[in-house]
Amino acid sequence: MTVGLDDGQSQSQIKLVRGCPCYKVFGDEKLCVNDDKVLEVEAIEIDPQLFSFHKTRDSMRAEEAMDDNVCYTAIFVNYPDNRVFCISQGWVLRIHGRDVPGDDLEDALQFLSTKDLSASAEICSECLYKFLLTLSDKFADTMSKKEKTDEVKRYVDKFSLMIAVKASQTDKMMEPIGTEDDIEEGVDHFEFLRKYLVQLLEQQEAWTELLNEFTDESEIWLRHIVEMRVRLARLEYQFYSQTLQIRDINDFNMLIKMLQFILKTSSDILNLNEEIHSDIRSREFCKKAESDTRLENLASYGEKSRTVEHNFGNILQILSKL
Repeated sequence: MTVGLDDGQSQSQIKLVRGCPCYKVFGDEKLCVNDDKVLEVEAIEIDPQLFSFHKTRDSMRAEEAMDDNVCYTAIFVNYPDNRVFCISQGWVLRIHGRDVPGDDLEDALQFLSTKDLSASAEICSECLYKFLLTLSDKFADTMSKKEKTDEVKRYVDKFSLMIAVKASQTDKMMEPIGTEDDIEEGVDHFEFLRKYLVQLLEQQEAWTELLNEFTDESEIWLRHIVEMRVRLARLEYQFYSQTLQIRDINDFNMLIKMLQFILKTSSDILNLNEEIHSDIRSREFCKKAESDTRLENLASYGEKSRTVEHNFGNILQILSKL
């Protein structure tokens, strides 16, 4: 996956990436299929962070391997020409006779950013490849609508589970529903997600009960914040219900229409999340929360808020490309 740039690397012209969409593993064979050629390689999985001191493509050339069959299972985006290069061989990455656009690869990284950045290069490579063929305009004609439908469904299905995992881990009113490893191991998606949906319903009830405690005229502003939390729990429930429905859609045009509903829900969640986060960070709320124990759960929303902002922002940006 992507290796983030710190302040000292802010002027870098490249972005390092773990994995490569042209790296394939078939049993014991490790292959490079760049530019539609098939080359058996000696894969040496290297953490791209080791090359982080390089700032340009020319500088990165020093890392090219002496042998033409060595693969570091790592690549980099070169911002000046929007192309992607192999670190170990210096090749331009090409799939089905077309250069891989750097901005499309970055979209793939953002969409896959809920994954553990330490995931193996094999996992990252397969995810990058499938994303590019499914959602990149450059490769739009390389897959049938049936193939695209299946891949988009798989992405949304898995991505929604990852969001739920992260959210359950950062919401102090919830019990974590599992880990990303559970998803990778082929867990029953509905049963897995049901644990989160049940807790969302319980939250709606808890916030509704809290509403009844703010009856004083001076507490109307607090009541408004609680009402937003009720609405947010309903919207989250709606989002996951919509993603579950996608699993039964086999027509590409119907899938696109359903994605429009998901995007609208995601946008509403983002806007409401931003408003809640702003209110609970206000000086007035912070002062009130110091002495009012009823506001403890409201005050703790900050951590989950950042998770919601990051993940729903990603799904909005990526699925809108469809």
